[in-house]
Amino acid sequence: MKIKIPHRVHFVGVGGVGMSGLAQHLHRLGHIVTGSDRTPSERTRALAAMGIQVFIGHNAHNVGQAQMVVRSSAVGLFNEEVAEAARRSLPILLREQLLGEVFNAFDTRIAVCGTHGKTTVTAMLHEVLCAADVSHAAFIGGVYQGNNYYNGQGVVVAEACEFNRSFFNLRPTLAVCLNAEHDHPDCYRDAEDVRKAFACFLGGMGKGGYAVLPSELKGLYPHRNRTLYDKRFAVSKLQLICGKPSFDVTAPNGSTQHIELSVVGQHNVGNALAVIAAAERLGIPLETVALGLRRFEGVDRRWTEKNLPHLCKTVVDYAHHPTEIACTVAAAKSMTKGRVLCVFQPHTYSRTQAFWADFAECFRLADAVAYLPVYSAREKPLAGVNSYLLAQTAAVSGINACFLADFLSARQWIYGNAAPDDILLILGAGDVDHLVDLL
Repeated sequence: MKIKIPHRVHFVGVGGVGMSGLAQHLHRLGHIVTGSDRTPSERTRALAAMGIQVFIGHNAHNVGQAQMVVRSSAVGLFNEEVAEAARRSLPILLREQLLGEVFNAFDTRIAVCGTHGKTTVTAMLHEVLCAADVSHAAFIGGVYQGNNYYNGQGVVVAEACEFNRSFFNLRPTLAVCLNAEHDHPDCYRDAEDVRKAFACFLGGMGKGGYAVLPSELKGLYPHRNRTLYDKRFAVSKLQLICGKPSFDVTAPNGSTQHIELSVVGQHNVGNALAVIAAAERLGIPLETVALGLRRFEGVDRRWTEKNLPHLCKTVVDYAHHPTEIACTVAAAKSMTKGRVLCVFQPHTYSRTQAFWADFAECFRLADAVAYLPVYSAREKPLAGVNSYLLAQTAAVSGINACFLADFLSARQWIYGNAAPDDILLILGAGDVDHLVDLL
């Protein structure tokens, strides 16, 4: 059912990366937008600088004259502002519901889904569309070149997140599917349940929809209107230069284009192929795609190097699933003359419990890993699920692992262990990036 977006909209949790992008979009369209969040942040300050009224702290009065309230999934129904909206019988939408209303209004709709890589690929596609001079809007699940939203018309590119099956709100004309692993045990029973959800999302595109996906996922969309990007495009002369992939890609017509990526990690070759296939569907020449990919320098907290002159090379990365962590560790191992040291903050108790053994094994290539307490996010603690026991499990399996109780302990551990030629990886999707402030 289509929902009419009224003139005045209030966002509860407006500092969130998904919420702030939608707030900017409505503001650009001429809506009167207000928002609130528990704490100030770069995003809330940026919104205020655009002329959006942002309240710090939640209070029923913040709803003001709003005609609709939008909440993030981290904001419950008992929040003061959400409860006030309910008392007034105002429409209350989840972030993903509003995203669906906004996204589905565009003519060409590109959705990027997958357990890993969707933020990077969404930003890559944005850069390629810029290189092709295609007007478009972009909703990116991370900060890219200072923002997570870019304004344009006709075409939209956005992340399609599988959490709580929120991607069911989107009706893309072009879906890019990167992978479909089990990552949200609080929402899905098992890996098969995840694959069924992805298949349902892709199938929901309808008759005119087109899918770009790897051959290992071809069963999720068994239709003719698709591209299996790892089969259609051949990669040759692959090399890593300071960890950054350089390779030739050959199209089915035999034409070859040299691709140089400005981001670290061999896994980004697959991301680039997905972008190349999507761009082909959009009619963008391969040489233009190569230009856009070369310009792409990465999303914040996706292999973000921090300039700490008195310390070894330090990288902050959002990796919070065992597959992502293993890729990041492998990339670091391929680059360093010294050791790879990791500080990891597990994200949510349910994920930590579901992938307990994997959260030890994914550090097999690292020289040392220190586990910080679990970042609870939206969850309550689970009995027997904690980082102290996780570190013990890793140590028993032969990994050089320890537990650190807080950021100050992590700072002491880092300065006591890091040598100039090492690479330090600070990993996790919680607030572990704030550890850099202590370094």
